[in-house]
Amino acid sequence: MKARRISKTLAALFAALALGSAARGDQPGTARIAHWKDDSKAAFLLMFDDSWPSHWQVAVPALAARKMTATFYINPGKGEYLKFKGKWEKEVWTNGVVLGVHTMTHQGVKDFANADYEIGECARIVAATGSGKTPRLISWAMPGVGPGKWNISAEDLQTLLNKHHLIDRPTFNGHGVVYHLQKTEQMLALADKAIASGGMEYLIAHGVERGPDMNWGYQDFWAWKQEIFFAVLDGLAQRRDRGELWIADHISYHQYVTERDTAKIATTQADARRIVLSLTCAADPVFYDHPLTVVCTVPAGWRTCRVTQGRASSRVESKNGTVMFDALPGPTPIAISPSL
Repeated sequence: MKARRISKTLAALFAALALGSAARGDQPGTARIAHWKDDSKAAFLLMFDDSWPSHWQVAVPALAARKMTATFYINPGKGEYLKFKGKWEKEVWTNGVVLGVHTMTHQGVKDFANADYEIGECARIVAATGSGKTPRLISWAMPGVGPGKWNISAEDLQTLLNKHHLIDRPTFNGHGVVYHLQKTEQMLALADKAIASGGMEYLIAHGVERGPDMNWGYQDFWAWKQEIFFAVLDGLAQRRDRGELWIADHISYHQYVTERDTAKIATTQADARRIVLSLTCAADPVFYDHPLTVVCTVPAGWRTCRVTQGRASSRVESKNGTVMFDALPGPTPIAISPSL
């Protein structure tokens, strides 16, 4: 009899808590996968080509100061890289940015065997740099070379991309800093376009202007004026801080979209003690292991929640009757409970 009374009490308690959530429109345990990480309205990518010295001199420190990431496409056999090899292989990646493949020399490819070296050796160097797991997906950007310098077919290129676990980035067309876009307003308009559509936009840069404190006597190729560069970063950071933009590296963006588009979320338990969710997706977990953002309705009284998935556990504050957290798709369930 006592156990039955406790059970009835718990049921009544949960029903009362549910009323608070129901008034907001969703029952406790109602969950969805956010379209973008952190439930942002849109995604934005920053990409830099050719491993110029100004990348580690100017771009990386500016990004780190704003807690932003970008993808830097390197040419490990190119003179500018070789001279500052230690910077690229020991320092750059420690600032939260990601390296991508742009071929060894940026000189084109003679045939399939040469392409396998130009692409594959660059991929090997990127994979070995930093603390990321191997194998893993790496971003690929085809270098712009002159007529007659790229001597493999599109099919052969795709074969090599598959072999070396490379993902082709978005096209340079219409998105090149200096070449296509010169003004701050033009560049931030791309961010606003993404926000309005709920999609993704991006910028592809080459050099970044060195200031007077770095008097090298020359600037890198297509140098992005510092005044404009800093203004664009600040504008992107403002939009991020308002919850409008997820500023991502290319591979994280690709993983999120691929997982999200095949993901399924289900509530397997929802009572006074806890909510349990199942989150799965069809993507290969060896290469697609980026957390997805989940938003779940909780009872009104759960001001702070404990979210647990396997060995990972965190305390999350509820906001407007929901909690938001990141979780990995897979067989391990997600448990949400009130945190006392």
